[in-house]
Amino acid sequence: MLDQPDQRLPLQRLPLPNYALIAARSPDEFAHAFIRYFGALGVDTEAGRPPPFQAHRSYVRIKNVDLVFAACSHACRIRLPGVTMVKQHFVVRGAGRTTLQTAAGRAQVYVISRAEATVVPQGVEMVHDYEAGFQSFVLRAEAAALQAKLSAVAGVAVTRPIEFAVRADMQTPAMLRLRRLIDYMVAELDHDDDKLPAAALLEFEQMLLIAFLSANRHNYSHLLQAEPPGPAPWQVRRVEDYITANWNRPITVEALASASGASTRSIFKAFKDARNCSPMVFVKSIRLRHAREMLQRPEAATTVVSTAFACGFLNPGHFARDYRLAFGELPSATLAASKHGH
Repeated sequence: MLDQPDQRLPLQRLPLPNYALIAARSPDEFAHAFIRYFGALGVDTEAGRPPPFQAHRSYVRIKNVDLVFAACSHACRIRLPGVTMVKQHFVVRGAGRTTLQTAAGRAQVYVISRAEATVVPQGVEMVHDYEAGFQSFVLRAEAAALQAKLSAVAGVAVTRPIEFAVRADMQTPAMLRLRRLIDYMVAELDHDDDKLPAAALLEFEQMLLIAFLSANRHNYSHLLQAEPPGPAPWQVRRVEDYITANWNRPITVEALASASGASTRSIFKAFKDARNCSPMVFVKSIRLRHAREMLQRPEAATTVVSTAFACGFLNPGHFARDYRLAFGELPSATLAASKHGH
């Protein structure tokens, strides 16, 4: 709840300001915008609460995942149609509830809080009731993308829809990891640095999809919990060859599974056993090597940030740290020495 009834939302301090989609100052403006952008079937705000009214939505879309930041000074009820995406709240402030229709036609109400939230299945109409001052992130993932990612990870063709448990415990270790990934993504998007590279964002989307599948219970969870079979050594070499040839493109688990003929869980286990690292650590080492070559033979416009982004690193600061660990000097030192002919 807001501390005072007439306290304005501190819009300048809300997350994702560069991705603001709705900044409404009246209930009518909020309703019209929500219907326009999200296809809402209805938007109602509480009557009798003193002004000022403020409602905010920021929206980020990658490819198969989008992230919404939601905030509203007043309590509201939003009715939304079913979509092709699976949806989950990650509460920042306050609480609410989600109402879904069961297969028997009864209304089932679920709590939205920092402790628990709802996984809204694809194609299901929903009603969200938010208390005054409610703020949250809403992660939405295309159901087809989740199914494809699960098939690649498990090494089994997932042909039936994924059926998620609707009520989710938001305090499990896996769910807290997913929340940290969301917080990290928001922090990176909120930086005023150069535009983030598309390849790095696609790989980060992949991490979100896999984390979502691992954190939420569903009818295929047993496939992710079973011990994966170990692939043959030649399959590991095929993965290494694929990564080496495609280091400057997004590395997806589907591509690794296709290159090796094994599930990515098997490949990750084999890398751990044979190389004492994961395939993504191997990807990082290959990209760091190419980054060093670029810094040692720079063009006039070469910078550390441009090199980091060109080599698929999402965070230039993390790139500098990894580069120093790998080569014993900061990338800025390599670039400076190269430009001065040393």
